[in-house]
Amino acid sequence: MLYGLYLSAAGLQAQERRQDMIANNMANALTNGFKRDLAIVQSRNNAAHEDPAMIPYKIPVLDDQGGGVFLQGGGVDLTQGSLKTTNNLNDLALDGRGFFALKGDNDQTVLTRDGSFTVNDQGTLVHAASGRAVLGEDGQPITLDPTLDMIKVDKRGQLTQYGGAGGGGDATTQLKLLDVKDPRQLVKMGRNLLTVNDPSVLTPMKETTQVLQGNLEMSGVDPIVEMVNMMSGQRIFDANAKMISLQDTTLQSTNGIGRIA
Repeated sequence: MLYGLYLSAAGLQAQERRQDMIANNMANALTNGFKRDLAIVQSRNNAAHEDPAMIPYKIPVLDDQGGGVFLQGGGVDLTQGSLKTTNNLNDLALDGRGFFALKGDNDQTVLTRDGSFTVNDQGTLVHAASGRAVLGEDGQPITLDPTLDMIKVDKRGQLTQYGGAGGGGDATTQLKLLDVKDPRQLVKMGRNLLTVNDPSVLTPMKETTQVLQGNLEMSGVDPIVEMVNMMSGQRIFDANAKMISLQDTTLQSTNGIGRIA
């Protein structure tokens, strides 16, 4: 079989997955704090270079022939999104690198850039989109005191409730704010949430990052950029499909050589 068939088929698979990622980005162009997916396409080495078991089948004339492309995996673009003022005291935005920490399953730490929070019927501060509890610096869900009034969050994430009508004292707690050493370790969970497979890559949020109350970070997706990427990917997909059709026609012609009429 023609070697080019394998190369073109690999190109089709890579572009199909890339188009899926771009479509997901466009679907989240209005999602608060959404970070766009990146499709990392990489060229493949010759089979004899990738797998020592293939060395006996090495063809000298094809020694420098590449193996096409494959999708190495997805990445997350952490570029800062624009900030929108909402004047809602439960809305928080991060200006800089970092994530809000939410309670996950089985002691898992869940991350998000979406600072649209609300208070549930038990008085717990939760992520509005997923209902997961927002964690304090001690790793426990933040529960607000219903007898206290105004909530204020400073630029380092310290949350304060001021004394209410009963003259009670102020209550303060610190939001748990994290960053990651290597963004490639981030794994998307859906509902605008992320996690990491290795908790050791989690670090405290950088000092340069600020928490802004009454603001929300908008999506990091630029629809125009995604449309351009989608059209480019479609052209590459069509080119690979045409190459497969051309090579299939060549095979048919080759099989017909020497056929007795």
